[in-house]
Amino acid sequence: MGWLTVAILFLLYILSLTDRNIMALMVGPIKADLGLSDLQISLLQGPAFAFLFCICALPVGMALDRYSRRVILWLSVTIWSIAAASCGLASSFAMLAISRAGVGVGESGFSTGSYSVVGDSFPPHKVGLAMSIFIMGGVMGAGVVFLVGGPIVSAVMQGGGSVWPILGALQPWQEVFIITGAPGILLALLVFLFREPIRRKKTSIDQGAGYGEAWTFLKAHKPLAVATFLGFGLTYACTIGFQLWTPSFLARVHGWTPAQIGPVLGVTQILAAALMPVHGWAVDRMFKAGRRDAHLLWCMGAVIIAAPLGVVAFLVSNPWVTVILYGLFMALVLAAASMGPTVVQVVTAPRLRGRVSALYVLVTGLIALAGGPATVGLITDKVLGDEKLVGMSLVITIFVVLLPSALLFALGRRSMRNAVEAL
Repeated sequence: MGWLTVAILFLLYILSLTDRNIMALMVGPIKADLGLSDLQISLLQGPAFAFLFCICALPVGMALDRYSRRVILWLSVTIWSIAAASCGLASSFAMLAISRAGVGVGESGFSTGSYSVVGDSFPPHKVGLAMSIFIMGGVMGAGVVFLVGGPIVSAVMQGGGSVWPILGALQPWQEVFIITGAPGILLALLVFLFREPIRRKKTSIDQGAGYGEAWTFLKAHKPLAVATFLGFGLTYACTIGFQLWTPSFLARVHGWTPAQIGPVLGVTQILAAALMPVHGWAVDRMFKAGRRDAHLLWCMGAVIIAAPLGVVAFLVSNPWVTVILYGLFMALVLAAASMGPTVVQVVTAPRLRGRVSALYVLVTGLIALAGGPATVGLITDKVLGDEKLVGMSLVITIFVVLLPSALLFALGRRSMRNAVEAL
């Protein structure tokens, strides 16, 4: 039942990232149709989505420690799917931002709820592998956006606008949002195919309805909290920035079309994601063997090795070399995508997992989802002043965003050992 749960959440996570990132393949048409700048596109891909994604994690976290997590997951998938489809009805920056915020509301509940469900479905020394496979669905979702979304976007764009019943005249990019968003309304029902996982210790409202106990736990392990919340947040910010702006780099600098970018980056992203269970398996073995800081140690090494690959990727003149180095970079930094949630589940008492997971989603989401895309767009627009220098913007983010996370992981290792031993 645990692995059936992971399989269903895996599929829904693919859908989640597809709805979240499909905009990356339509930057040009959206900019042209709505008259937007790179900074405004960054705001749509980042803060417009991230603000409510993060804020809504707090009430969701409290609900997860009290009520049925399956019902919360169903509501979450339904809400984000309706909002994703409604992006296709937007005719201005403000309307598109509101719809993107709705996607953030739904995906917030899904991410927070899924972490809690997976954490209670496996023993601590197996959570790393299970979480890696689940998170792999999300990362593969970004690959599916490119692999499947690229040809879809290209075909719809070539077909031009059309008139839909009830909805009226729609631009091609609006049609893409509706085509990719609407199916999730039915797919949300998949969550009722697995059982509600048993909480390992009885949880009641009397054990703390608010976040006081969660804050007390985090303050007792400050270096671990900083490493987990800020360190993983920075790593995600760099990862998301690379995912969302590499297509624009290939289009602006090398003249690639969505039909070319989609399959190439899609396969690259999926291959990189396929290695995520290797990270989880290796860390689980280290943890079982007694290395209680295995998760932070592994991610520290992955970031240090990945950084030079990411720098060189956007300095070379051959786009195929860029793609290869981008793939190697992603294969390494994606270790953090699953290890962050795993650390939260491994070091937190069962009665607190929903609320601590919510705080984790809140902080890392604000840093990564708002900061990652917006930082790249801001550097390109306001510092470098040339949209063709987006590759240099990505290089700069490695030095100012990614590498500091390795230091934070190192500083949190002892605190993590103490937290695990205290359980």
